[in-house]
Amino acid sequence: MPETSATKVSLSFAKLVATPTETAWSQAYNAGNLFVCLSLSIQESDEEVSLQALGKDLFNVLQSEFFTLQEKNIEQIKKALQTSLESVPQNVTCCLTLAFFKESTLLVFISGSGKIVMKRDTKIGTLLAKKDTDGDILSASGYVQNGDTLILETGQFTEGLTQETVSQALELELPNDIVEALSPQIHKQDDGAQAAIIIVFRGATPALPIEPTEEEKLPQEQHLPPAYRQEPLPPLEQTPESEFKEELSGEPKTRKSLQLPKLPRLHFSFNFNHRRKLYFNIAIILAVILVFSIFFTVKKYNDDKQQALFQSIYPTAQQYYSEGQGLASVNPSLSQNKYQEAESLLKQSENKFPKGSRERTQIDDLLSQVENGLQGNTTGQTTNANAVQAPEHSLLTIEQSHTDGLAFGQDNQHVYVITAKAITTVSKTDGTTNDVIKNNSYWSNPVAIVPYQGNIYVLDQQKGLLKFVASGGGFGKTNYFSGTAPDLSQATGMAIDGSVWIVTKDGTVMQYLKGKSQGFTLTGLTKPLNNPSKIETDITMENIYVLDKGNSRIVQFDKNGKYQNAYSSSAVAQAKDFDVSEANKKALILSGGKVYQISF
Repeated sequence: MPETSATKVSLSFAKLVATPTETAWSQAYNAGNLFVCLSLSIQESDEEVSLQALGKDLFNVLQSEFFTLQEKNIEQIKKALQTSLESVPQNVTCCLTLAFFKESTLLVFISGSGKIVMKRDTKIGTLLAKKDTDGDILSASGYVQNGDTLILETGQFTEGLTQETVSQALELELPNDIVEALSPQIHKQDDGAQAAIIIVFRGATPALPIEPTEEEKLPQEQHLPPAYRQEPLPPLEQTPESEFKEELSGEPKTRKSLQLPKLPRLHFSFNFNHRRKLYFNIAIILAVILVFSIFFTVKKYNDDKQQALFQSIYPTAQQYYSEGQGLASVNPSLSQNKYQEAESLLKQSENKFPKGSRERTQIDDLLSQVENGLQGNTTGQTTNANAVQAPEHSLLTIEQSHTDGLAFGQDNQHVYVITAKAITTVSKTDGTTNDVIKNNSYWSNPVAIVPYQGNIYVLDQQKGLLKFVASGGGFGKTNYFSGTAPDLSQATGMAIDGSVWIVTKDGTVMQYLKGKSQGFTLTGLTKPLNNPSKIETDITMENIYVLDKGNSRIVQFDKNGKYQNAYSSSAVAQAKDFDVSEANKKALILSGGKVYQISF
């Protein structure tokens, strides 16, 4: 792929997606300079195939593959696409169109059927089109100009709308207006596989690039299928090198020649003849010219040095920022790392450029975007929580019915309820109850109860961590900590997987093994926990989950303390308890007397 000088690119866009049906689903996606239209369809409804879940997984793989590419060229992006499409079942028809803006270079791809149309000035033409739904990926690249409008279409969108309809809509300038003009035509057809993205390119014209290879050039119109042939686009004009340099420097295109200031008449008391006066004036003029020459030479040297320093910093930071955007929904932890790398690079370099300079302004603007990304990515995914009917005799249904319960825990056979008087087991099979431990002043303010390997652990804010060991005659009480016990007066939740995990109101998560602290700390979480109330994990889970009520989210960490993800929902704010099924990628939340479900 040819290289061009860095330019500031602005892209405005709008999406048009049909309502999903039982046999068709589509989505339009954007991350930074990457745009994708995807549709999935199936001949007959199949309960075992969820098109929405399949599409979400495809986007996740595509983002992960795309934003980890070292070099984003046609061949590498094709490989990322092929990897992403491997998971699509044979009975599902997949149509995908993709556009990536690399400064002022445009790379476009089609898998399955689809079409990519461009409007330049008053002319409309087809950049790329494909009608077959085979596994081949069609690609092309070229250069875009200010004001170019691009439409990515799925194959079903192309079949459902005539070229005349699309051309009339393209007479409008704004993407949102174009979408509003086409929307009635889409929504009356009941085809859930119709989707399109309208993109308007705004950016400085690039320097003369190296001519692209024959493989990378946009295909000629005569090579397109007859059904897609349109009036060809005008030749992509290139800016002369001299004009481009003027645009980069910000100087006007029409330059005036350098005018030396008029020298004042010099009066000397010396008695110079005419020839000597002439020589003297010439010497003065040459000295002035030399001073100006030295000044401009030094200035150009400093400007070139400053620009070289800027180019060593800004494009790299911009790349980190774009990758952070693309990874936000796939791997929030890695996304945070990318944002932090960009932030560190920009902060280290911002004082190397004078305030008010063009370079300093660009760095400050990008730093502001990076900081917004850091703040906006800390709550993870916003997840819809739907009210559901929890299974009978499950943890949360039993918790709903036992209003006197102070804390609840569970194993495979029973739910454990601790009240002021006793610890009671409730069978998950038939709901029968049995008091197993009477409270002989053992606990006073319990906040968690966890059964583990036949023993029962109770976390009490006043009495500490109690361990009830099973024996032939019932349970014997011991203290978990043999030495000095930690202050647990602010503890709110506990889980056990061999280690004992405890969370406190101030957002601290502690890990103990055989009564000894493991020095556990949380990392990668830029927005701290706020009034967390529960923690959950067990020996079958790879992660730990914290019910972060103050931030209305469930936060996921691995067992080394590294932040993985967060799932925000308004149902969490008033949550009393939650139950995570990591294998099924969902959580049930007891909130406001109802049980809600969210999917991970």
